[in-house]
Amino acid sequence: MHVIAGGRLPVWSWATEVESEAIAQALALADLAVARDHIALMPDAHPGFGMPIGGVLLADAAVVPYAVGVDIGCGVSFARTDLAWRSSLTVTGLRAILRAIEREVPTGFSVHRRPRVTVGRMVELVGSAPPKAIEPPWLERAAASLGTLGGGNHFLEIQRDDDGRVCFMLHSGSRNLGKQVCDAFVRRARAACERRGRVLPHRDLAYLRFDEDEDAGRYWATMEWAMAWAALNRRTMMDRVEDAFRSQAPRCSFERVGDVHHNYAAEEAHGGTAGIVHRKGAVRAAAGATVFIPGSMGTASYVAVGLGNPASFESCQHGAGRLLGRHEAMRRRSSAEVFAEMDALGVELLSGEPRTAAEEAPFAYKDIDAVMTASADLVRPVARLRPLGVVKG
Repeated sequence: MHVIAGGRLPVWSWATEVESEAIAQALALADLAVARDHIALMPDAHPGFGMPIGGVLLADAAVVPYAVGVDIGCGVSFARTDLAWRSSLTVTGLRAILRAIEREVPTGFSVHRRPRVTVGRMVELVGSAPPKAIEPPWLERAAASLGTLGGGNHFLEIQRDDDGRVCFMLHSGSRNLGKQVCDAFVRRARAACERRGRVLPHRDLAYLRFDEDEDAGRYWATMEWAMAWAALNRRTMMDRVEDAFRSQAPRCSFERVGDVHHNYAAEEAHGGTAGIVHRKGAVRAAAGATVFIPGSMGTASYVAVGLGNPASFESCQHGAGRLLGRHEAMRRRSSAEVFAEMDALGVELLSGEPRTAAEEAPFAYKDIDAVMTASADLVRPVARLRPLGVVKG
């Protein structure tokens, strides 16, 4: 970890390679009036809207919508089986599982043409009534989106661990619902800051104070509902994954190990200071907590245990972290080249948008093993996972 000076608060960075834009965003965050103690940058940090992805902010009685991000509740689910790769699951079986997942789980911008659930049933599954800030069209879209993957860096991956057991990792979030919530409350936060004469280091860091703005509580309730929906969405997709797996291995175990968010805010106390911890592309890595850290398609992913490092607000990286922007990645490599590279690595790649495959290719991301090395005081790896097959948007 090293310290970056230049803001009102210091920036403590675990990133060994980070873009100047992300550093500038972190320094702006350090100048935010409600920021406390320091800003933390995880080893996978890279630029985002307002706040770097891979950033952690402790705020005093305030919430910053863009410090949670547009994909509220985005996270990773992980399951492992007792099925052995190669000896029990062949390439043919692997492809059959991938094809079944592809049929049942829409990707990219696609949603279910006929929603699998009604809005009422979806609300029952979430477990609470949606806050009033969530508009009816958003709920209708959410019902059609339930059980869908999305695009970008979201994926469903079949993996093998060091013992050759087949595992599944799923990365997805709140889809259009989270974006609608974020966009609406960013506008409200900007209006509140302008109305109260708050000086902002950047307009994307507009915030809502719980002791001054009624919209702070409204955002919080809406964020929590979107987080619950995102977790339900991953659970619904994992149901389809399990169905696809059991079609090939009906007598094998399928253990859902856990699910972690990496775009959210939570009330926590660190170093004797209580506040609102914002993790945008960062995972809570409390001592003993299990975390899942995906690489990029074609590279390793990890299961790790948190070390509870107070300097990072008990946080760690959420993945490898982008090295190249999506347009730059597509400029450097064709889709045909990416599919050929995946084939050479022995990874089956299914993409709903094959023309954009280069956006998420391994060369567009940081070296996951270098990222893990940089996080040696944040997490302890307990399993290394290699990809066998990937479904992407």
